[in-house]
Formats: sequence, C-alpha cells, structure tokens
Amino acid sequence: MYFLLIRSSMINFEYKINKKNQLLNSNIIIMKKLVSFIVLLFISAFTVTNALNIPIEKNTPSTGTTRQRAPMLIPVAVDLSSTDLYLNFTSCVGVATITVTDSNGIIVKQELFDTNTTNELYIPLDSCETGVYTVLISYSSITLRGGFTI
Repeated sequence: MYFLLIRSSMINFEYKINKKNQLLNSNIIIMKKLVSFIVLLFISAFTVTNALNIPIEKNTPSTGTTRQRAPMLIPVAVDLSSTDLYLNFTSCVGVATITVTDSNGIIVKQELFDTNTTNELYIPLDSCETGVYTVLISYSSITLRGGFTI
C-alpha cells in the first residue's frame, strides 16, 4: 500500500513537472514570436522608399501678357518610383489628360483619367529609356507641368 502511495505521488509530481515544462515552452514560443514581430516592425519603420516627388507648376502660355492672379492650389501630387509614375489628385477636377513626353517633345504615354471616380493613377514607365521627361496634366482650361529624369 505504501508503495502505491509513493508511486501515485511520483506520477502526480511528474505530471506537474510536465505541465510546467509545457507552459514554459509555450511562453518561450510566444516570447520568440513577439521579439520577431518587434524586430520586423523596427526594420520596416526605417525602410527607405525610392519615390521622388515631382514638383508641379502651372504651365503659363508664352504668347500675350497676362495679369497677375492669386496663387493657384495645385490639386495633384506626382511621385516617381523606379518603374511607375504615381498621380494622386487631392480634389476632383473632372476628366484630366495626362501626357508624358520625352526631351524631344514626343509623346511617350497618354492617359485620359476621370478624377470623379477615383483619385489615384499609376502610369508604368518600365518601357521608357533613360532620359529627361515631362508630365503634362490638362483639365478644363488649365495645364500643369512637371519634369523628371529616369
């Protein structure tokens, strides 16, 4: 009888040790996942993107004299990545024509874009050769211009 009691208490003791080891192992796994997530978050916070902001200005006609007007709010931001031209319209301007020309004035890409339905446009430039390009954004009677180099 005494032997069974000792055997029973040993089994109970082994069970408790196994339970503690399982809890410890699960805590270690959770800790490893948490540390991995924090390291990944830290690395992603300092990742540099290769987008270049293209300054856009109003294209003024070269003929005739025009009087000075109030500053105009430009409703589009243009960014250049390694393979795409990204346009983000901050307000609706209706249908806009986006034209990309090379340094010789030859049209490389041209898109009609309705800003009433969506405000973002990607124009792939991976087929363009290295050089200086101009983006023209026309809507209503306004033409905006920006230059960039690939």
